[in-house]
Amino acid sequence: MEIKLPQSLDSQTVPLFERSVRQALKREQVVLEGSALTSIDSAGRAFLMEASGYAEKSGQTLILQSFPEKLKQELSSLRRAEIPEKENTGHQNLPESLGAFAFDVFSDVKTMFYFLSESIYWSTFGRVDKNRLRQKGTALQLLRLGSDATGIVFILIFLIGFTLSLQSAMQLELFGAGIYLAAGVGFSMFAEIGPLLTAIILAGRSGSSITAEIASMVVAEEVKALRTMGINPIQYLILPRFQAMSIAVPLLTFAASVMGCFAGLLVAFFYLEISPVVFLENLQKAVNLPLILKCLFKSLVFGWIITLVACQKGFTVRGGADAVGSATTSCVVFSISGIILADALFSFVFY
Repeated sequence: MEIKLPQSLDSQTVPLFERSVRQALKREQVVLEGSALTSIDSAGRAFLMEASGYAEKSGQTLILQSFPEKLKQELSSLRRAEIPEKENTGHQNLPESLGAFAFDVFSDVKTMFYFLSESIYWSTFGRVDKNRLRQKGTALQLLRLGSDATGIVFILIFLIGFTLSLQSAMQLELFGAGIYLAAGVGFSMFAEIGPLLTAIILAGRSGSSITAEIASMVVAEEVKALRTMGINPIQYLILPRFQAMSIAVPLLTFAASVMGCFAGLLVAFFYLEISPVVFLENLQKAVNLPLILKCLFKSLVFGWIITLVACQKGFTVRGGADAVGSATTSCVVFSISGIILADALFSFVFY
């Protein structure tokens, strides 16, 4: 089939015979006669390249006949854009999935250890380093991440302590051992419930806040701007939050454990009719200095886990607003998982 092309092959003339060329290429060879052609614009070039590709797919031949020499040279320099094939990821089997997960976890842990070493260095020996950035944000982060979370931590720990004390008192009263409520509540609060629940609450509240802030800065390329200005992002973004959480989490944990013991005192006084003086005497015997130090050390490590996971998820985010939300969710999940794992290890070491 032969089709005679008009004088100009442009966006107005191409639609007149584009469909007929396609239909003809389905069943036979097509000859485009271009003796009258004088000009071809971008729409005409796109039509010719598309027709050439359509002919290859259909197994037919497209012949350009009697085209002016100038237009032949112009068309010979054109290259058809090739759409890259989609990478075939396939379905991973169980060993491959576990291996990929292990490599991702290893990479995340390596990044967190890097952040930890940098934060400890700039908090200690780095204070005399001439390249150290003057810190002005630690007090603000201490207020936002720690002080503002006091209310929710105290309320939840008090309610949990009250519930635990009431249920324990009901069982102890059956055996006439209500006097041991103080020792049980005090030990459980300082050894387990206080550090663990405080860290989980702060992981959901403060950890997600850290990730959202840093991830938003990464998406908006503000972190790249900091590096362009010669400002170390670790000193500017991670260090104030690391120092604030290192102070806030142990203090909040100790205060929350005391609040849980106060809930136990109320249960002992109103339910078991044990005087506050007797309760406090038994509490003092159970809660000694080594137990308090272990509580503070655990809470310090939990605070580091929250900060490092939150910063790692924030700095490694890629994408837009949806990626910020995914990073925030991932931060809470991995922070709580890391806290529970560390708590289990501490239980084997300390007790």
